[in-house]
Amino acid sequence: MLDQVFRRDSVRERILANPIGSVLQRYAAFLIARGHRNSPLRQYILAAEHFGRWLRGRQIDHASVEQFISHHLPRCRCKTPANCCVNTVRASLNRLLEMLGAPLPAPAGTPLVNGLLGQYEHHLHQVCGLSNTTIGYRLRYARELLERLRVRQARQLRACSPVWIAQYVSDAGGRCKPSSGQVLASSIRSFLRFLLLHGMIRRDLAAAVPSFANWRLASLPRFVGRAELEKLVAAADDATAIGRRDRAVLLCMTELGMRAADVAALRQDGVALAENVLRLRSPKGRDQVQLPMTKRLAGAIRAYLKQGRPACATPSLFITHRAPVGGSLKPIGIRGIVLRRAALAGLGNRIRGTHVVRHSVATHLINAGASIKQIADLLGHRSIDTTAIYAKVDLASLTQVALPWPGGKGVTP
Repeated sequence: MLDQVFRRDSVRERILANPIGSVLQRYAAFLIARGHRNSPLRQYILAAEHFGRWLRGRQIDHASVEQFISHHLPRCRCKTPANCCVNTVRASLNRLLEMLGAPLPAPAGTPLVNGLLGQYEHHLHQVCGLSNTTIGYRLRYARELLERLRVRQARQLRACSPVWIAQYVSDAGGRCKPSSGQVLASSIRSFLRFLLLHGMIRRDLAAAVPSFANWRLASLPRFVGRAELEKLVAAADDATAIGRRDRAVLLCMTELGMRAADVAALRQDGVALAENVLRLRSPKGRDQVQLPMTKRLAGAIRAYLKQGRPACATPSLFITHRAPVGGSLKPIGIRGIVLRRAALAGLGNRIRGTHVVRHSVATHLINAGASIKQIADLLGHRSIDTTAIYAKVDLASLTQVALPWPGGKGVTP
């Protein structure tokens, strides 16, 4: 495979003569199969070659990679070619470890903490049915609490007092916004109830977790106009495969107000073009929901499936078009599409995330006369109270109930 990357015989011979030359040859085939382009592919192989010269009998694992990057690269005096760009080297060696199936380093923390968090993660998945994103930050806050309390033995958990819990949450919450403080508090309460359920603490300590003042409906949702949403969609050029994918993604958001996680969760078997319906499993629950597609959205998805989506076995509807080609597009990838296309449309200062698009769709619907219940159903809100904030931007209705300003025109003294 090296002959597909390097034309010069001397370069190929030098790479094969490397202490890990046979591994580098397999690595080249691995990168080609992932769909890497020639220029980054060459840089990755040269970075791995540099690493191979440095190894000198060491094992290829995460520890040696970290040592190479942190200790060798800053003071490297190796002969060229010796790629010393930290970002390129780290990306290359991560792919090398991936190819070799190197085991991940053990998570930080004692065996007790890691085992306890493993049980908690299973509980959040199987019992609570939470989304991966929610589980991620709940595990993070639980680990931080255990580290703060310096838990090394199970009996230490039984010694936890309400004062310790309240002090930790107050200190940690004081460094973040009220909304983030609420997330912290709810996460700690969830973990403490889990510990009580499994008999690891003697009493319910969740009541000791302080609340954070954050008044609901106190702020207005940020939104942009319909014309700006159209500019955002138009920034996706449907003459290319990536442009067709991005256009379909953006229409899912601008036509149906879908979350980034909802769009990422779409599967090919959930697209019913004959019925003009999208079927997806909600990331915040276990129910399957159906969303009606507009003709424009259905046409964009049909064009992407026929002329844009690379052939692969991935069940996800939207996939990566750059290495690794065929990987499922994650919510962060959906957010990247929105930000890139917003910058191209000259909206980078207005659209700084995906929820701005979602808020905009809801705002336009309520100003067009849709009811709160209809918007709640479309957006997938479990409680209609969540949708109530959009009543504050229903300008037509607010105009009808607004009282005249004292001393203004038409006011009788």
